[in-house]
Amino acid sequence: MSTLLVSLSVSSSRLAAQDISFAARDREATHLDFRYQVMEVETGPEMDGDLSDPVWAGAEVIGSFTQQDPAYGRPPTEQTEVRVIRDGESLYIGVYLRDSDPEAITRNILRFRDDSVWQKDDVVRIMLDTFHDHRRGYVFSINPLATKQDSYVDNGVWNPDWDEVWDVRTRLLEDGWSAEMQIPFRILRFPLGGEGTWGFNVIRSLKRRNESSSWAPIPQGFSMTRNEFHGHLDGLGEIVPQRNLQFIPYSALGWTRTTGTDSVTKGDVGGDVKYVVSSAMTLDLTYNTNFAQVEVDEEQVNLTRFSLRFPEKREFFLENAQLFKFGVENDAEMFFSRRIGLENRAPVPILGGGRMTAKFGAFDLGVLSTQTDRVGETPGTNLSASRLRWNFGQRSYVGGILTSVQSSAKRNQVVGPDALIWLGRNLKWEGFLAAEDDRDQAEKHYSYSTGLNYTTDLLGINVRTLSVEEEFEPALGFVPRDDMRRHSAFVRKGFRLNKPWSRRINFFNRFSYLTSQQNILETREWGMGFNNQLESGDHIRFEFERNLESLPEDEPFEINPRKGIVIPPGSYGFKRAEISFWGFDGRAIVPNLEFEKGEFFSGTLQRLELGGVWRASPHLLLEGEYELNDISLKEGDFKTHLWLGRVSVPITARMTVDSFLQWNSLDDTFNTQLRFHLLYGRDSNLFVVFTDAARDLDDGRRGRDQALQAKLTYRFYQ
Repeated sequence: MSTLLVSLSVSSSRLAAQDISFAARDREATHLDFRYQVMEVETGPEMDGDLSDPVWAGAEVIGSFTQQDPAYGRPPTEQTEVRVIRDGESLYIGVYLRDSDPEAITRNILRFRDDSVWQKDDVVRIMLDTFHDHRRGYVFSINPLATKQDSYVDNGVWNPDWDEVWDVRTRLLEDGWSAEMQIPFRILRFPLGGEGTWGFNVIRSLKRRNESSSWAPIPQGFSMTRNEFHGHLDGLGEIVPQRNLQFIPYSALGWTRTTGTDSVTKGDVGGDVKYVVSSAMTLDLTYNTNFAQVEVDEEQVNLTRFSLRFPEKREFFLENAQLFKFGVENDAEMFFSRRIGLENRAPVPILGGGRMTAKFGAFDLGVLSTQTDRVGETPGTNLSASRLRWNFGQRSYVGGILTSVQSSAKRNQVVGPDALIWLGRNLKWEGFLAAEDDRDQAEKHYSYSTGLNYTTDLLGINVRTLSVEEEFEPALGFVPRDDMRRHSAFVRKGFRLNKPWSRRINFFNRFSYLTSQQNILETREWGMGFNNQLESGDHIRFEFERNLESLPEDEPFEINPRKGIVIPPGSYGFKRAEISFWGFDGRAIVPNLEFEKGEFFSGTLQRLELGGVWRASPHLLLEGEYELNDISLKEGDFKTHLWLGRVSVPITARMTVDSFLQWNSLDDTFNTQLRFHLLYGRDSNLFVVFTDAARDLDDGRRGRDQALQAKLTYRFYQ
């Protein structure tokens, strides 16, 4: 093995220089030099993490990497070697990651798949731009314990919820670690009969030094999702796509008990189908959809007048979710998949649904349709969305969306265009216009937004206008606040000091001015501060705010329903300061602290957040968070407490026990979830989940909901 892995080939030295000043060279001249010729073999290597397999011997070696952080353009502190080969069915990538201190290799996460592994461990990451259009791509990440993450990038939007079946093996060595990956062509989409060149890059993260490096250089301040900075992988022009048809049936058995009702035991069956119709089209179907394995929502303390947004966690709706994004996240989203199958955070049975995503030349198309069952007085409902984008230029597009919610009691549709136009490498304009048509409203209602964003490593400027008319309520979207116009601006100026007390510091200033549609001031926010990243990877942040909040005459704010505390209409000025410390996530012990103090409506507020993670070993993870809000108002005083706690025990990479406990004193809810997960075969699953939720009922009694559910899936391939 030593003779195979010690020396670099002559061709690899031609592929990259060890000291590059990217700012002085344009992308075309630089990245065309980063080319790698894939070697074709009869049979791929044995997948065991050992790169001494003779099949690797003839492959060229990528051996010269370039730092992105902290010292852009310099060689990395540790050497990485990469080889790529292929047979008729798969792409194989072998990586040898040398380390002068192998005992210090960061390896905390032991799971079959974990979407946060990049933030926590040493990782090697493979980027494949299979259409070679600098817009989309696949990302495969591995840590030294063979924990993997597979993701999809679309126009710079990161989607970690693309999950497919591919293989990886790793080995810890005396002078580092090695990894072998097998990526079947059938899980990828790519053009047929093309030029045989894909975009390609390899990125290494060395956590203890907070260092990242890559084969094709990525400038500081740019994300690895920017595919235009990748190199090129040649020799892929005669691949014959394999059929990718997957059938994933499930069987489930559940027991539930709710206060005031008898316990119920029920069995269920259903399943999903994934069919890659062609290299440019994928069809997903679901029947009698069951999400028993999904983790419960994290509790949040809501001290505002508006609804909180809870993230989507259900696998079927997460995959390809980036294509359906339309609007301004958290403020005016035309498609929000949590509207499907959930009513006031309570599940509604989904009878079935389908999703088709396709690429036709310069066009991206997505169609999603689901049907829910009748529950009590809520009728069965069809919820559908269609999305179209025309791509042009490097990363620009013009598109549109249509959403529809139809039932015997409701008809609501939203339609409109949007656009993202890149005016340069660092400057983009984006905007949308949406019209809502509801059967119960006499007139159509509209929302629109337009904004400019300029971003470089050390300078960022963002300005935006958002308008939401009164009664604009997309039934398949998320709009927490209607009847508003908001003008906002954000400016960031950074300095790279590369000192122990500051690797990089950003000073920022933000401003927001919000009125009603009648131009009556309701909210004004101004804040300034800094965020300092230490050489250790820890962050210290400080912000001072001066805000104004006006409550309309007919809208008093009941901030604490349990105590009946109501803030009367009027104008209130706030001055507040906040300081935060966030520990570097690459350590075994990670502390976090936030403290805020200042004015709040008619009184004062003090907020304290304490959190931490202890990765005692790859087989034990402890995580906790506590939030205290101490509020003193003329209308009354109260405190809120929020406790969150997690214990994770990965018995093996394929068998894990997780527990999650949380208590929110504002509405006095206490939730517990205990989940056992066994992964067997090729991505088939067994889940056993127990949940227990205690809450106050409308009649003043204490209620309790309990459930024990087992779910078994099996994945068939053809």
